[in-house]
Amino acid sequence: GRTAINVGKPSSTLSELIMDVYGLKAEETLMVGDRLDTDITFGNDSGMKSALVLTGCATSSDIASAMKDDESSQMIPSVIFPHVGYMFDDAAGDN
Repeated sequence: GRTAINVGKPSSTLSELIMDVYGLKAEETLMVGDRLDTDITFGNDSGMKSALVLTGCATSSDIASAMKDDESSQMIPSVIFPHVGYMFDDAAGDN
């Protein structure tokens, strides 16, 4: 038989593959996503900074709940944006 290997988010196997293939350093990489349990956990567990965008699955209530739960600490993003456009100067109103 074969042994199954989980390579989906938040798998460390996936993050190691991405870092290797693209020549990235985790500490210089930002994982952007809309889910706390997969995207943000993936980035945090992999040593990346993480950015949550509030245009998808996660809500501000989800973040508040995760912050109250010690077991959910890996689901706390480094930064939160209302939408992806806020990551770019012009969209954030820095004119």
